[in-house]
Amino acid sequence: MSKKVSKGTKPCPKITTRCSVVDSILNGGISVGEVTEFCGENATGKTQLCVQLSVACQLPPSSGGLFGSSIYIHSIGPFPIRRLTGLIPFILDSSLSHTDRPCDHIITKMVESVHDLPDALDWVVKLIQNSYNTCRHIRLVIIDSIVSMCTSHFDNTVVGLESRTQLLRAIGYGLQSIASKYNVAVVVVNNVVDVFPSDRDSSTKFMMSSGRKVRPALGNCWMTNISTRVFMSKTISPYNQTSDRLMSILFSSSLELDACRFCITNEGVMDAEQN
Repeated sequence: MSKKVSKGTKPCPKITTRCSVVDSILNGGISVGEVTEFCGENATGKTQLCVQLSVACQLPPSSGGLFGSSIYIHSIGPFPIRRLTGLIPFILDSSLSHTDRPCDHIITKMVESVHDLPDALDWVVKLIQNSYNTCRHIRLVIIDSIVSMCTSHFDNTVVGLESRTQLLRAIGYGLQSIASKYNVAVVVVNNVVDVFPSDRDSSTKFMMSSGRKVRPALGNCWMTNISTRVFMSKTISPYNQTSDRLMSILFSSSLELDACRFCITNEGVMDAEQN
């Protein structure tokens, strides 16, 4: 059950995911002014949901959007433009103007190393400020994915890990500042790592996905940078090889812990019952 807004408290603007069950556990969608993390193993739908959000952000407020633009920073391979264009007719539907071009309202940038991310965030701030002179302000910033940018860029030593921790702390502070100061929603994608019996507290601090014990990557230091962590998992049926997908809120400063089943189709992330 979602947390109710107290009387006298102005509701936080939201960006719909265009999936009713996901919106339900998120109390309407992704919150503006906060950092939300989607974590999970590969192929659980994290990028799919991010692409979906970047389109849904363009919807008018009456349809759950903010009539805004998005910045999508990605780290592995080209931006999934075919996936994006395939979703546009289903997400925007009748809200799509004949003279509008939705792809023009999604600014993409590839960042391969986390060392380049601070400069990229400075670029994000300038774009947000410049968007105030346009009809569509930037209301959503996506980082897909933060852990991929860290891969192979730090030595597996005490010094290397400390360097990574300090850089992630600075990046996390920057993302929080962008979210709160410029009133945008920030979404960050994170991966998971396997939990082994030798790990400290492995008996309690883990989630299950594809029959494996896993936990979010980047450790407790990174966790302090986000307001809401959403875990996406899947289980493959041994009988028909279909995927049972689950989305769970692991913690949040504004939401109750909750979960829902979903599926992924050509029309995007949808209610599992519609599959």
